[in-house]
Amino acid sequence: MDITERIPTLQQKIRKSHSILRRNRTVLATADRMLITSWVGLFESLGPLVGAATSEEDTLLCLESCGADLLICTDLLERGSGPSLVSRAKQANPQLKALMLVQRPVLRTLMAAIDAGCDGLCAKDLVGNGNLLAALQAMESDGTYLDRMVTGVLSHSRLRREQQRNPVDLSLREDDVLRGLCRGMSNQTIADELHLSIDTVKTHMKNLLQKLEAQDRTHAVVIAFREGLVELPPSAPPWQ
Repeated sequence: MDITERIPTLQQKIRKSHSILRRNRTVLATADRMLITSWVGLFESLGPLVGAATSEEDTLLCLESCGADLLICTDLLERGSGPSLVSRAKQANPQLKALMLVQRPVLRTLMAAIDAGCDGLCAKDLVGNGNLLAALQAMESDGTYLDRMVTGVLSHSRLRREQQRNPVDLSLREDDVLRGLCRGMSNQTIADELHLSIDTVKTHMKNLLQKLEAQDRTHAVVIAFREGLVELPPSAPPWQ
């Protein structure tokens, strides 16, 4: 898709985002080190970036020492999780605003983020489509923001689960491992992607098979798709 004609509009949205970010002291938290690197460069003109970390505990220490107003994090961290980070950070500083860039748009992740007190939820891949500005504007006016992909998953999941009699109770990490399994990934590949040890992945896998009452990995995949436990996000909205 050629989006050349949209460049002026996108640049205008970025400039508006700058004005909001300049009024906040921001901390970034993500397991994606490439994302941190790119945002550190961007924040040279965006506003005061006072800290960045890749794990839950390191981010909490950073928030405590930096006096941040805004936390931008992803749901996946090297250690810990985004929802847990937001919950603990809000307990320590109720005035802190938290925007989560969602990498795994599944119901359990989104509900955990909402329960944690996130002020904004955006699909990570759609941040450049004006969603960041919309989220920041909503959060600054003491509102909340859920982008279209997030609301689509929530609506789809709610309708489907209303029809389920006995939904399987999986943890967030078990959800992650199941999604990796359904993508045909090995235990080692899942461990590498989730920044977990191979033994931890094997433990989650064992628990998964028991909870799904699956005979083996292949049977678990069949059950996952049959019961709708693995959710594919809606198509990304077009550039506007």
